[in-house]
Amino acid sequence: MNDELTGAVNSIKRRLIDFTPAGPAAPDLIWKQSANRIFVERHQFPVPAFVLFLLHGVCGLPLGRRGEKTHWVVPFCYKGVQCAISYEKFGIHFYLDEIPKHRVDAAEILGKLKKAGEASEKSILAKMAQMQIKSGNITIANQFPRFRDVYDYFRNRAVECFKSPKQENVKEGMDGLVEALNTNNRAMTEGVYNALAMIEAYFSCLEHFLVLALPFASFDRKSDNLSTFVGGLWSEKMRRVLPWTDPKTQAFYSRLVSVKEKYRNTFAHGGFEKKGASFYFHLPPFGAIPASMSGHRDSVHFNFFPLEQSSFREVCNLFDEFDGWLRKEALPLAWKFAERGLSLRFDQSYLEELFKASLDEETFNKWIERESYYAAMYSNADY
Repeated sequence: MNDELTGAVNSIKRRLIDFTPAGPAAPDLIWKQSANRIFVERHQFPVPAFVLFLLHGVCGLPLGRRGEKTHWVVPFCYKGVQCAISYEKFGIHFYLDEIPKHRVDAAEILGKLKKAGEASEKSILAKMAQMQIKSGNITIANQFPRFRDVYDYFRNRAVECFKSPKQENVKEGMDGLVEALNTNNRAMTEGVYNALAMIEAYFSCLEHFLVLALPFASFDRKSDNLSTFVGGLWSEKMRRVLPWTDPKTQAFYSRLVSVKEKYRNTFAHGGFEKKGASFYFHLPPFGAIPASMSGHRDSVHFNFFPLEQSSFREVCNLFDEFDGWLRKEALPLAWKFAERGLSLRFDQSYLEELFKASLDEETFNKWIERESYYAAMYSNADY
């Protein structure tokens, strides 16, 4: 620990000078009937580990006996009053031993912890974070199932919208025709909106998957810069993770780029296509002509609806084909890992364990079942 870090730690200790170890005869406040139990709102300590870091890591206060559905407990004494703070399955709880002679305000105690946490984040943890990120000792939260749910939600909504809407009690004559056309147009419009959201969600999910798949593609902590990879374009991720010389990869990439540039990029960038294709140039005295000219028929601006039912089916078929290839041929173990929702650690020991397990499918299946079991235990605070 360098002088700067030592000074920062000592500064935090001075802030928390009133927090002292609980005495050997201190009651177990979690089980004491007269103790005041206070639920701490999540916004006060959005990262529970900060509290543990302050009290146990910086101040050196011993951990207490952990009860059922509890991750950790730190008993302590504050200005002569016995207290405890715990991280349980449903959040952080603060326990205060109510003694009339030594009454203290719970808000005062929690406020000091909050301010000390903010100070430690700036003076200690921010520097440690950069060092650990640079060393590759990080964990990436697996958001694949969530992204996939978003994609499925918009896709299912689009499918329903693109179906011919049922017409009940249709009026006769022109009024009925107008009403039917308006109903159909509303359904098509909603279908387009949901389809565009589906495409956006798919590429977000794909990009996230490619990051999770990196350890399954000969990742090397020394030669691969993880921060650069994560911040790179999705096309760069595909080139790094997938077998780039494989004709299937090239074919899928070309088709995905077409969808991405035509729909996702156009509407993500204000409705403008590449190379001025969305512009209209002035051709006096004939008016404004699309810069794409005859190619305008392939533009999203050509039809009344930028994406029609047939185009929607083609996009869905492409996504299904590509997903099937990833799941069955290209990266089957990575896909299985992503679907389980397991967070991905990039420290050396975990990567070695993951690589060893992935050499054999049966071994990998057993390994991922074990990891899923451990993750469920932690989520439920079962130890």
